[in-house]
Amino acid sequence: MFRYTINDRTGPEVSRQSQSAVTAVMGMQTTKSQILALLKRSAGSTVEELASALSLARMTVRQHLATLERDNLVTAHEVRRPTGRPHFVYSLTDKGEESFPKRYDRLADMIIDEVALLDSSEIEGLSPVEKKVLLFRKLARRIASQYAQRLEGKCLEERVLAVADILQAESGFAEWRRLGQGYEILDYNCAYRKVAESQDEVCAWHLELLSRLVGGDVRAAEFQSHGGDCCRFIVEGGDLAADGGESPQ
Repeated sequence: MFRYTINDRTGPEVSRQSQSAVTAVMGMQTTKSQILALLKRSAGSTVEELASALSLARMTVRQHLATLERDNLVTAHEVRRPTGRPHFVYSLTDKGEESFPKRYDRLADMIIDEVALLDSSEIEGLSPVEKKVLLFRKLARRIASQYAQRLEGKCLEERVLAVADILQAESGFAEWRRLGQGYEILDYNCAYRKVAESQDEVCAWHLELLSRLVGGDVRAAEFQSHGGDCCRFIVEGGDLAADGGESPQ
């Protein structure tokens, strides 16, 4: 049901299900789509890196990149090396970023539904900022409750996997991996990027939602809306489900 894409930085701890699904997905994509996907994940790659990842000739990759540049989906900047000739690193433009799945319509629907559920007494006397904070906190609570049954009784690692699956269904570019102490969840495609760039409450809402879904402490190591290559979340602490932790409320 869920599809994953390859992250060269994830190492052997990424689930095997992720890796096998990636092969199938990549095989169904056009070469240009595969290049865009690789650039999305890497935040910038050279012709040589793209050619190696796709098992294509460098000339073939250059031809596809020229077309993508013409369509204003990718851009290139020169990087000088200590020795040898300079090389070009290709990355996505804003138009290229927006070519990936976005869920602005879903966010609008959720906010409208949540506003309709607000009681006037809840927002009486609150500042505009406090109203937004309250709205997104209640939204995180409501969405988490929708997944409570699915997560009930699961150990921490199973919860992390389930949350990665939920993000994967939302954005198409999420995965997880084990760390020395805890876990890491990576989402390479912020489905609400343009809104989050001007509304910090969206990132805070997403972080609170993940904490409720996981059932423990989650902190954000980076957000795409704040200049990060991806939205990276660190899940810390012990196995709350095994220790009798509560399901998301």
